[in-house]
Amino acid sequence: MSIKTAQILSSGAFMGAVLWSAAANGQVAVDADPPAEQTSGIADIVVTAQRRAESMQNVPIAISSFNGQMLEHANITSLQDLQGRTPGLVINSFSPGQPELAIRGIGTKEDGAGASDSTLVMVDGVYFAARTATNIDIFDLEQVEVLRGPQGTLFGKNAIAGVINYVTKKPTLGEFELKVRQTVGNFGTFDTGAGVNVPIGDTLAARLSFSRRKTDGYLTRVNVGVPAIPFGTEDSDHIGYVNRFAWRAAVKWEPSDATTLLISLDGANDDFGTDNREPVGSAGPLHNCLCASNPVAVNVAIGGASGKHGGVYSYAGEILGYSKREIFGGMAQLDHDFGFATLTVLGAYRDSTYKNVLDSSGLPPSPVIDLTGAHGSPNIGLTAAPTVGFTFDTTDIVEEKGKQATGEVRLTSPSGQRLKWVAGIFASHEDIDRVEAVGFPALSDASLKPSLAAANMFFTGNSIAGYGQASFDITDTLTITGGARYSYEKKEIGARNDILGSPTLILLYTAFPLTRGEDSWKNFSWKINAQYRPSKDIMVYANVSTGFKSGGFTGAATTATVATKAFNPEKATNYEVGAKLDLFDRRLRLNTSTFYIDYSDLQVTRFFQPVGSNFGEFITENAATAEIKGVEVELTARPVEWLEVGGTYAYLDAKYKSFFGTPDISGTGDFSGNRLRQAPKNVWSAYVQLSHELSWGDVLTANVSGRHQDKSFTNADNNPLDVIPAYTLGDAWVSWRSANKKWELQAWVKNFTDEAWRSHVYTQRGDRIAFGTFGAPRQYGLTLTFDY
Repeated sequence: MSIKTAQILSSGAFMGAVLWSAAANGQVAVDADPPAEQTSGIADIVVTAQRRAESMQNVPIAISSFNGQMLEHANITSLQDLQGRTPGLVINSFSPGQPELAIRGIGTKEDGAGASDSTLVMVDGVYFAARTATNIDIFDLEQVEVLRGPQGTLFGKNAIAGVINYVTKKPTLGEFELKVRQTVGNFGTFDTGAGVNVPIGDTLAARLSFSRRKTDGYLTRVNVGVPAIPFGTEDSDHIGYVNRFAWRAAVKWEPSDATTLLISLDGANDDFGTDNREPVGSAGPLHNCLCASNPVAVNVAIGGASGKHGGVYSYAGEILGYSKREIFGGMAQLDHDFGFATLTVLGAYRDSTYKNVLDSSGLPPSPVIDLTGAHGSPNIGLTAAPTVGFTFDTTDIVEEKGKQATGEVRLTSPSGQRLKWVAGIFASHEDIDRVEAVGFPALSDASLKPSLAAANMFFTGNSIAGYGQASFDITDTLTITGGARYSYEKKEIGARNDILGSPTLILLYTAFPLTRGEDSWKNFSWKINAQYRPSKDIMVYANVSTGFKSGGFTGAATTATVATKAFNPEKATNYEVGAKLDLFDRRLRLNTSTFYIDYSDLQVTRFFQPVGSNFGEFITENAATAEIKGVEVELTARPVEWLEVGGTYAYLDAKYKSFFGTPDISGTGDFSGNRLRQAPKNVWSAYVQLSHELSWGDVLTANVSGRHQDKSFTNADNNPLDVIPAYTLGDAWVSWRSANKKWELQAWVKNFTDEAWRSHVYTQRGDRIAFGTFGAPRQYGLTLTFDY
C-alpha cells in the first residue's frame, strides 16, 4: 500500500470525527418518517448485517438501510431505483431482466450461465444465483440493506463488491393487519398492492401480500416505412409496456418462546415490452442511416441524444420485442434457542424462467449503413469490398431456465455478552440452461442470407463452505472482531453452437457440437476489525476484509475453445476506516467511510474483434489488477421536528493497475491506467423534507430530492463512445395522512426536470458505433394507502 494511500486512509479516520454527514436510518435522498411518528431526533434502525439483529450505528461496516415506508414514499419498486440513493451503488440496465450491478466500481459484465455476479442479492438470507432473477419487484418489505465492500466471511462467494439483502415483512402473532395501496399515473400507470396479516390462535400467524404493476410504456415508434414485427403483445403505437405481478405467502409458528418455524413461498410473473434502443454515437459518419432521431436516410454523425425527447424516447426498429420472466421460490427456517446459542436451520429452493427478444440496434432492416470507408469514413477492418455496407439490424434472443437449492446451518451466540460469535456451514447446488441467439437479416452481400446463430450453455455448480466470526469486548469501549471462511466450488459447463440459414455465416460464428469443460476452486477469506466507542453516540472502526467472486466460463462464445476455457476467481482485499456518530441529542447523524481496495485477477469482459474479422465476440479473461480509493459520506440533520435535510456523497478513484488483454482490432489490449467500468468519480444525493401536524392531528409532508452521477465507462478500453454521460435527476412528493394514521394520499413526480439519461450503452463493429438505452422520462401520479 502506497504512502499516498495510507494518507488517504488516515485522513478518513479524521473525517469520521469531523465531517458533517450521516444517513437517516442509513439511507439518504429518500424519505424520513414524518416527525409525528418520532419521539425526538433521528430514529435508529435494526439490521442483520452480522447475522444477528443489532443497531446499524453499532455495526462496524459501511451499510445503508431503507425501511418500508421510505421505499413506498420514494416509489422505489426495483433494484435500479436504489441507484444514487446508496453511496457507491451503480446499476446499468441492458434489459429489464439483466441488471448490471456494481458497488465501489466492482461489477460483472459477463452474463453467461457459467458466470457469477460481484454483488450478492438475497431475500431473507437466501441468495439468488441467476442474475435474471435478481431484479425483483420491491413490495411489502420491512427494509432493504446494502452492505458495501467485500463480505467474504459471513456471506461467502460473490459478495466481493457487497451484499443487497431484502428483508420481507414477517407474520405477526396476535395482530390483524391490512394494508392496501393504489397508484395511478401518466403513461397508463395503474399499480395495486396489498398485504394482510392474520393471527391463527396464540402460536400461529399467516401473512399474504401481492403487487400488480401496469404501465402502457413511454416509447413511440417512428414510421420509417417498415412494418413492425410483434414478438410480444404490444402494438406499434405505445411500446415499452410493463406488466408485473408478484405474490408472497408466509406462515410463522411459535410453539414456545424458544422455537420459531417460518415457511415462505413467493412467485412472480413479469412481462416487459421493447427497450428504447438506438444509436447514440459513432466514430465517423453513418452513411444511409435510418433511425428514430433521423427518420430520413441521410449521411449523419450521431454525437448523442437528438433533442430533448425527439429521438431517445422514439423507436425505429421493426422488432417489437419483450422480456418475460417467471419466478417461484420457497424457504423454511427453523430457529431454536438453546440458551448458550441459537440454532438456525435454513433450506430454500428457487426456480426461474427468462425469455428476452430485442432489436440490438433499434434500426430498421434496410437500407444498410456504410462504415467501410467508401464515403470517407474510417475503415474498420471489414474484409468485404469497400462498396459493401453492413446492417446492424440483428435480433438478440435469450432463453434461460435456472434452478437452485441452498442449505445453511448456523449457531449464533446471545447478544449482550462480552464474547459474541457465529459459526455455520453453507451448501448450494445450481443448474442454469441458457440459449443466446443472434438473428441476422439479409445483408447487402447476397451470399449472406437471413440466418440464426445460437449459443447453448448448460451449467451446473456445487459449492460448500464453513465459516465463523467472533467479537470480543476487550474493554467497555474497545471491541476486536475476527472471522474466516473456507469455500470449495466446482463448476461444469456444456456448450454447443448451432447455425441455421446461410452457410457463409461461419465467417461470423463457428458451429460446434456439445463440448464440455469443468474446473474447481478453493478460497480462504478472512476479516479483522477493531471498533472503538468513546461514548454511546460515537463509534469509529478500522477494518481489513477479503472476498472473492467465483471463477466461471465465457457465455455465448463463438468457438468451443473459448466456451470451455475457465477463468479464475477474482479476489479483493479491503482496507477501511470509518465513523458513525449521533450528535446534538441525535439531531445530527454522521456516517463516513474511507477505503482502499486491492483487486487481483479481475474478470474483465470486453468485445473482442480480431484484426481482419467481420465480427467479434465477448470474452472474459483474468486480465487485470486494480486499486480503488474512495470516500463515502452520509448525512441527516433534524434541527427541529418539522424539518429534515440530508444527503450522500461518494468519491471513487478506481483504475486498473495492470491490464494486458488479448490484442484485437482496437489496439494492443493494454488498458493499464484506465478507469474501471461503472465507476463514476463523483456521485451525490440530497433531500429536504418538511412536515406539519394540523391542530386536529392530520399530518402534511413535502419532500424534494435530487441525485447526480458523473460520467462512467461501460467498457475496459474507456472508448469515448462507451460512456454513460453525467446526469442529474430530481424527485418530489407531498402527502396527507389522517390523524388515525389509517389513510394517506400522496402526489408524486419522478425525474421532474424530464432529464433524458442513459441507463446503458454498448458498441459494435470494432467500437465504431454505440447503441444506448434510456431511463424513464418524467413520471407523476397519485397513491392512496389504507392501513388498518
